[in-house]
Amino acid sequence: MKIEERRDFLIQSMHGIGITLCAGTLGSLLQSCEMNEDSVTPDINTLPFDIDLTKPEYSSLSVIGGAVYANDPNGNNGNDIIIIRLEQERFLVVSSICTHQGCSVNLPSSDKSTLFCPCHFAEFSPLTGEVLVQPKMGTASTLPVFRYEFDKARNMLTVYLLGNG
Repeated sequence: MKIEERRDFLIQSMHGIGITLCAGTLGSLLQSCEMNEDSVTPDINTLPFDIDLTKPEYSSLSVIGGAVYANDPNGNNGNDIIIIRLEQERFLVVSSICTHQGCSVNLPSSDKSTLFCPCHFAEFSPLTGEVLVQPKMGTASTLPVFRYEFDKARNMLTVYLLGNG
C-alpha cells in the first residue's frame, strides 16, 4: 500500500469512527433531554371537592361513557381532573396530568377511545387510568386515581383531591 493510499485509508477510517461515536453520543444526549422518568406526584393532603352534576358544564356525565375536565384550584396542584362516568353510580376520577412529563391528557373522543397524551403519545385506560401504550421515549405510570363518593339523591359527586404542595 502506498503512503498516500494508507493516509487516505486512515483519514476515511477516522471519519467513519468519529461519525459513529458522535452519532451514538448525540443520540443518547437527545434521548436524555426528551425523557423525564420522575412521575408527577401530588401532595398527600386530601381535600373534598363537591361537583354538582346538574350544572351544564357537567351535562356530558349524564350518560355512561361521558367525560369532562373539572378543576378545584385548591387541589391536585391546581391541575384539572378527568371524570368519566363508567356506570350509573360508578365513576373514574384521575389526574389530567400525564405521568411521563406532565403534559395534559386528552379526554376520550370518537377519534381516540383512550385517555391520550398528545406530547409523546402515551395512552391510558378510560376504565382504570392504567397505561395501555407507553410514550415513544421513556415510561409513564398509571394516572393518579382519586377517591370519590356519589350522592345519587342530590346528583352530587364529592372527589377527594390531593392538596397543593
